[in-house]
Amino acid sequence: MIKKFFSSKLHLVIIMFLTGFILGMNFTATSADDTSFKYLDFFHFVYQTVKTDYVETSSPKKLFEGAIRGMLQSLDDPYTRFLDEAEYAEFKEEVTGKFIGIGVEISIKDGEIVVISPIEDTPAKKAGICAGDIIVKIDDTFTKGKQVSDIIKKIKGNPDSKVKLLVRRDGLPEPIEFEVKREPIKVSSIKYGVMDENASVGYLRISHFYAETAADAEKAIKDLNNRKIRKIVLDLRDNPGGDMEAAIKIADLFLEQGKVIVSTRGREGSGINEEYKSQSIPSYTGDLIVLVNGGSASASEILSGALRDNKRAKLIGQKTFGKALVQRVIDVESEKTGFTLTIRKYFTPSGDMIHKKGIAPDILVASYNVPETDRKNLGRAFNDKLFEEFAKSHPEYSDTTRKQLEDFLKEKNAVLSDKVASYYFKQELYRYKKSPLYDLEFDQELNRALELYK
Repeated sequence: MIKKFFSSKLHLVIIMFLTGFILGMNFTATSADDTSFKYLDFFHFVYQTVKTDYVETSSPKKLFEGAIRGMLQSLDDPYTRFLDEAEYAEFKEEVTGKFIGIGVEISIKDGEIVVISPIEDTPAKKAGICAGDIIVKIDDTFTKGKQVSDIIKKIKGNPDSKVKLLVRRDGLPEPIEFEVKREPIKVSSIKYGVMDENASVGYLRISHFYAETAADAEKAIKDLNNRKIRKIVLDLRDNPGGDMEAAIKIADLFLEQGKVIVSTRGREGSGINEEYKSQSIPSYTGDLIVLVNGGSASASEILSGALRDNKRAKLIGQKTFGKALVQRVIDVESEKTGFTLTIRKYFTPSGDMIHKKGIAPDILVASYNVPETDRKNLGRAFNDKLFEEFAKSHPEYSDTTRKQLEDFLKEKNAVLSDKVASYYFKQELYRYKKSPLYDLEFDQELNRALELYK
């Protein structure tokens, strides 16, 4: 979750701070316990030395922005970072759901770049990049130890240009290389419809939380109500989060008035805490099941935690990602540069702090794991682009093409079990056409939800 925040007081403090250095103000410690001014003196000394003695001409803007970036990096928090003018503009694009890229949400885990989730109907999703993938290399740059902001710059680029990602996937012996074309990404965060298998069940998929997502969800629920739907499957799998307020508003659509949705707390001893409660009469009062997995993070966890703790819904799937930090975006130079800062942690209505722990589902449905006997050949099929080669001449998914795929893989010495081959063949076909609202053939969690609704 990122909530935009602008502070004129902060602007004044920063202006005073920077002006003090430029004019050569001399700060001294005011007490034995407060060493801040001493270190400001050190900073001023280094700045003046660089300005007067460094062998090349230096830019004050570059020096100060570098200092701010370094200060924030010293917090060792991947979600706190400085945004220069280019990064600030890119960030504003991202939070609206419109940007140039491949459509993947990433984070840092143990010094490595991990995919929280690919975004629905984007080049990353269509290429086959999955939640949990470790991005080892981008083009010729290895990613280990790099900052998220640096990785985002490498992934983004001009429309129609291509980027190569070397990905390590759990269970596969060799890394997989993807070549993905950058495109304008305009994310639609809501998809919904009535399930063909049971006309009393509505399916509502939320892939991300943007400012407009709550309004779109309300429209979807109103339409499902008009169709006399009394059972809904809310799919939050591979939803990396986004706007916290959108998640709160969506929870409000399902909960009775006065129910706690989420609470946030600041630094210990700060006394900063806030509790959010449902404000309105619920728009939907029928049965509700929520699907979650390891790619459900941040605002997804706010929503699923609120519905679970208030006994409004059961969660089905796997444990969620475990990101429970609240960030604000603070302007440094108005509408030009700024920084994201982690200011609070959030807690579910029952008081659970889920950061780095995640939310365990009520009903665990284990994620599908590729059998050991298939892993080596599956890695070979990816790297040799065998599914891509086959799909170009076999654009339909049927019993006939599945049998032809089996023969094709035998010829290429990459034999796979029918289930594994069929799954990745179908995913390859979705690269060339819009994927359906849902697909029960390989969806264990959704099938389990339908079983419960019987």
